[in-house]
Amino acid sequence: MVTHSSVKHVLVIRLRGLSQTAMCVHALRGLRRDFPELKITVLTVRQFEPLFRGVEGVEYLFADEPCYKGVAGEWRLWRSIQRLGVDAIADLEASGRSSRLAFSLKPRRIAHIDKSRNERRLLTRKFRKVMTQLEPLSQRSREVFNQLGLPFCMPAPIRRRRIVEPPQIATILAGEKRGVWIGVAPLSPNHGTCYPIPQAAELIGLLADKYDKVFVFGNGKYERQFCEGMQTKFESVISIAERASLSEQMELIKMLDAVVTIDGPILSLASLVGTPAVSIWGATHPFIESCGYGQNPANSVQIDLPCRPCSVDGRHQCLLGSHECMRRITPQMVAKRVEEVVKGC
Repeated sequence: MVTHSSVKHVLVIRLRGLSQTAMCVHALRGLRRDFPELKITVLTVRQFEPLFRGVEGVEYLFADEPCYKGVAGEWRLWRSIQRLGVDAIADLEASGRSSRLAFSLKPRRIAHIDKSRNERRLLTRKFRKVMTQLEPLSQRSREVFNQLGLPFCMPAPIRRRRIVEPPQIATILAGEKRGVWIGVAPLSPNHGTCYPIPQAAELIGLLADKYDKVFVFGNGKYERQFCEGMQTKFESVISIAERASLSEQMELIKMLDAVVTIDGPILSLASLVGTPAVSIWGATHPFIESCGYGQNPANSVQIDLPCRPCSVDGRHQCLLGSHECMRRITPQMVAKRVEEVVKGC
């Protein structure tokens, strides 16, 4: 059995998936708290660097640097990691690339995350679903470090602190904060997790009538057009689509009183900064990845249907052909839940 005294430097691999990477950060917070002398190097992409800023003393190696592209770049990356002298690798992705890289380095100890594929298959199959809560990614990340001889308890959820100085992006877009600010991220490129456009527009209208500012988040050309359309239609609505970096989005979410979001990145970002989130679930389900680390499960808005969940990420074709799981969630249901969350803040 390897004890933590024999592990001095650990390489953490997480290269893809913004939501999944954000959930892994909670495990790193617990690791740093219980092992302050441990050297941690994170192999990730530069875009995800803001996610790890809550973990002190972390060093980075960015796999998307130009010098690491192509076959020759893979060799340079391997050499760069080898020179670090790591004695343990925590593969929190378990993809083909991360697994090959971990095994080729041959450290004293390697541990790969369990993707719970069999459990997910039982939960999302058409018939005889096994409706049980799967272990969240943050907990499965902790198990990886346990296998390396680095046991720890998960840290307490992040709680929002009073903002002394608003971030620059908020000042530029909305000025000084007055009243209640709400964030909305209703759209997704995956049909199973995308709140229908007419209902999303109605929901934003309800929130705009009740609260002082409503910030609409989105990525890509299609979502940007929707966000800008909402900004034009409602005076108190501000579009954030492609107007803020990941770091700026996190700072802005920290200022919000609540966030309304589908099962996507904004839900994970809200958990990282301690902002309460009202989550909308369609083809996916909180049993698969939980409703966000530290978030209240009661704030999950969903409709019970025998076909749910049918997908891990909302990409599968709807069995009914109409995405009733999303259409039956009315804007009034979501707005009522937001009102309860705001009152409880």
